[in-house]
Amino acid sequence: MPASLSHTPVSARRAKDAYPIGAHLSGASIAIGAFDGVHLGHQAVIGTMLRRARSQGMAALVQTFDPLPKVAFGRGRPICSLSERIARLYALGVDRVHVADFTPDYAARPAEAFLDDLSEMGVREVYVGEDFRFGRGRTGDPALLATRFCVTTAESVTCPLGERISSTRIRGLRASGQPGAARALLGLLPGAFALVQEAAAQNLSPLDLEMLS
Repeated sequence: MPASLSHTPVSARRAKDAYPIGAHLSGASIAIGAFDGVHLGHQAVIGTMLRRARSQGMAALVQTFDPLPKVAFGRGRPICSLSERIARLYALGVDRVHVADFTPDYAARPAEAFLDDLSEMGVREVYVGEDFRFGRGRTGDPALLATRFCVTTAESVTCPLGERISSTRIRGLRASGQPGAARALLGLLPGAFALVQEAAAQNLSPLDLEMLS
């Protein structure tokens, strides 16, 4: 767990320098996605990646984006702030969280540039959702990732009633006045509260207590 939460979004091009892999580790395993809210579905993907990284002596990394692609394209609002998202990701026990600046220039890059970024980070294994896309025109997909990395595509996680757990569904539950149901899908991460208290001391936004109540 990091000593501080003084993370600011950094270019994916700087990832290798910003997050060096220790000499005792052999490459990295990474989970990539928006991870808006870090809900139970996200936790399942990251948990699978983390167990594999630990068993193989690899660094356990997560890459997310700021702003979220959906927000950047005007298709939705985030469930939580960037600092809250980072805190919840670290609470899962990963080694590093990399935040890529999702600028218009970044979104317009060819998909192959994204693969180069991962190579610079020492990535060997990639974990993504089945609908993950990247690069200009969303031309990159898990099949393209698999041309250079070992790729695991996570299946959707469902609630006991069989419905898919997603950030869109959580936003819908909140909007329809069902905060308790939304909280259930977000899951409780006890370590996240202490991390966000630390983040708040650095003038980052505090955690929405609804997510921990």
